Amino acid sequence: MKHLLAYKGFVAQIEYDPLTDCIVGEVVNAPDVLIFEGVDLDTLKRNFYKTVDDYMHLYPEYGGSSVHPFVGRYTVCISAIDQQRLLSMADRESVSVHQWLNRELQVVLSRKAAG
Repeated sequence: MKHLLAYKGFVAQIEYDPLTDCIVGEVVNAPDVLIFEGVDLDTLKRNFYKTVDDYMHLYPEYGGSSVHPFVGRYTVCISAIDQQRLLSMADRESVSVHQWLNRELQVVLSRKAAG
C-alpha cells in the first residue's frame, strides 16, 4: 500500500522497502526524479522536506528558472467545433469530458511510449 506526503506543493509517494528495511519516497510531480528515504517516519519527513528545499534552491543554479510542481491541470484551447464534438463523444459514452479526455490521453500516451 502506498501513502502520500505533501510539502510546498510537491507530492511524494512513499512505501516500505523490505530489502533495505527503510521507508522510501519519490516526488511524483516534479520535473526531475527526486528520491529520499528514512529509517522511520520522522526521518523520512525531514529528508523529504530537505530534498524539496534543496531542489528548489539548486534548480536555478543548473540553468532552470524557478521550479514549480506539476499540479495535474493543463489548459488547452480548441475550436468551438472540436469542443462540440468532444462534448458529444463524452455524452454518448455517459462520462464527463474530463473522464473522456483522461482516458483518451492515456491511450495515446501508451501508444507513443510503446512505439
